[in-house]
Amino acid sequence: MGIDDEFGKSAFLHQVLQLFGTKDTAKHFIPSFFAGTYDFLFITKYLQFLTIFTALKFAIQMGSMIDKAITVREKETSDEKAKRHQDFMDFLREAQEDNLDTTNKSDMDIKISKKLTRSELIGSAQTFLIGGADTTATLIDYCLYEIAMHPEYEKIILQEIDDFITSEDDINYNKIKDLEFLDRFVKETARLHPFAFTATPRRAIETVILKCSDETFLRIDKGICILPNIPVISVDKNVWGKDANEFIPDRFLPENNENRHPMAWLPFGAGPRICPGKNLAMHETKATIVKLLKEFKFEICNKTEV
Repeated sequence: MGIDDEFGKSAFLHQVLQLFGTKDTAKHFIPSFFAGTYDFLFITKYLQFLTIFTALKFAIQMGSMIDKAITVREKETSDEKAKRHQDFMDFLREAQEDNLDTTNKSDMDIKISKKLTRSELIGSAQTFLIGGADTTATLIDYCLYEIAMHPEYEKIILQEIDDFITSEDDINYNKIKDLEFLDRFVKETARLHPFAFTATPRRAIETVILKCSDETFLRIDKGICILPNIPVISVDKNVWGKDANEFIPDRFLPENNENRHPMAWLPFGAGPRICPGKNLAMHETKATIVKLLKEFKFEICNKTEV
């Protein structure tokens, strides 16, 4: 994103951690009481704003940092640009247009082919920074947990690594792509431990009536925001079978996956607004696991929370 920070000391990472640093409602009696009691909705629906404001200052600070980084790029000469490494900020700036008319909001909501305004450019950079840090780290954590819980799968992954990764140079995109069991293992981990399910809301741009699987009908009015219940979908026995709660990587074998509903696996969302970093996150996760398993063995102990 145009910032060369020392590893582990990123100012951007600090802002991301602060954004996600809100308290766990379920561990505090009063917040959980209000959050779970419909009778107090006329009060509690406003408490969400308080949560947003606690994180807002860190979002504003991050936006300001990105804005300054863009300003530096705008003042750059072509010679200066040629001497440095091209990065994602350059890619985003290619989609920027300084004089885009944003007055007709209804057109902007449904328009597909358009350039980014400066504020959208900042917002996109901010989204990638937030979405690309905490989520991938969480997925890796859950993968290591499942490796420790299932030593039989750890052996299979290690054998696959030995077959395809013979040196440090082999830890690259093409070689990692050959690790088919590891790919299934990560997908199964993401199924049982969805890590960004609150980031998949959609707002209806038209009123629609949907037919449900139980033959009933559901009306969604224009302007209504909906959030799919991904943790429940991910273990729905009607979708995944009677063993839906069990950890079975081979359920993602092509022959086991071909008749499954396309919206059954949703850790990265779906449709036109699917996570743009999906492939990068999967590669980062698998490459990190390979690197770790070549050096360490993971086991549960008496402190492991199952």
